[in-house]
Amino acid sequence: MKKVLALSLLLLFFGMIAAWFAIDANDLVVTVGDEDFDGPLGALLGTFIAGGVFAFLAVVMTVVAVMVGVVMAGVGVLLVCVLAFAAVVAMAAVSPLLLPLLIPFGIYWLLKRRNRKPAAAAPALQHSPA
Repeated sequence: MKKVLALSLLLLFFGMIAAWFAIDANDLVVTVGDEDFDGPLGALLGTFIAGGVFAFLAVVMTVVAVMVGVVMAGVGVLLVCVLAFAAVVAMAAVSPLLLPLLIPFGIYWLLKRRNRKPAAAAPALQHSPA
């Protein structure tokens, strides 16, 4: 437990040093509109604006990714539904036209079936007595 506490304090110290160097930027000048902000206020404002832009961009990219996923999934489902509907329509359109071709094939099948002898019974799978 002492190691975790020591490591936490060390990380807190380095974090405070990094924050001090980030805020104490005397040569940083941020221009917003017509006004210039320099010194620690400029550094803080620049960090806040940059962080806000990155946070805003993260939200925008997430929304765009979700929208693209929904649109692409919707297009895929719609495409499958359209293809299924087109197949049903094609079968309905072709089916009455193929009926005259099926009648001779049906008569031929019935004649061939009538001449066929009934199939012999399958042999029983019994063991011979020992």
